[in-house]
Amino acid sequence: MGEYSLLTTKLSHFSMNKTLSVAALILITFYGLWSFTYPQGVKPSSTSHDETFYDDPEVGYTIDKPITNWDHKRAHWLHHNPSFPPSNALLMVTGSQPSPCNNPSGDHLLLRFFKNKVDYCRIHGYQIYYNNVFMQPEMQWYWAKAPILRAAMVAHPEVEWLFWVDSDAVFTDMKFQIPFERYKDHNLVVYGWVP
Repeated sequence: MGEYSLLTTKLSHFSMNKTLSVAALILITFYGLWSFTYPQGVKPSSTSHDETFYDDPEVGYTIDKPITNWDHKRAHWLHHNPSFPPSNALLMVTGSQPSPCNNPSGDHLLLRFFKNKVDYCRIHGYQIYYNNVFMQPEMQWYWAKAPILRAAMVAHPEVEWLFWVDSDAVFTDMKFQIPFERYKDHNLVVYGWVP
């Protein structure tokens, strides 16, 4: 009789553990599917069904079609996404070629230079985007920057400024602050060019 009750108790615990495991699996599956439906911090808007530039088939990530009236489209998007307040938000964009460097120390230096940029962005509260893919393979070398900047602009309408920094550039003055007020009326600022 004692062996039977011990076996029943073990089976009961096994059954309970199996039930808890199945319940935990169901809960994790539900949460996983729900998090893909509504990413953390993003709630669907039930009051607005207005379209934004993402709904416009003429606006894309590639540079084959120009985007017209970008400031208006971006302002409309910001109006419908109030969790991104308009500010001097900056996205630093940098990158390197897809293939490894010919010199073995080249990739090590690129990594150190990238860490320098990440540190600068962390200090000033900027976002950073690193790219090592030719977005349009026919546009290489210097021209590879144009499609990367276009894709970053469309993907991040919450930022006011895109700041391209070459992969081999280094910030030597980590306290340097970009003079946003000086450039407030400009859409393009090129180093060495003064209007």
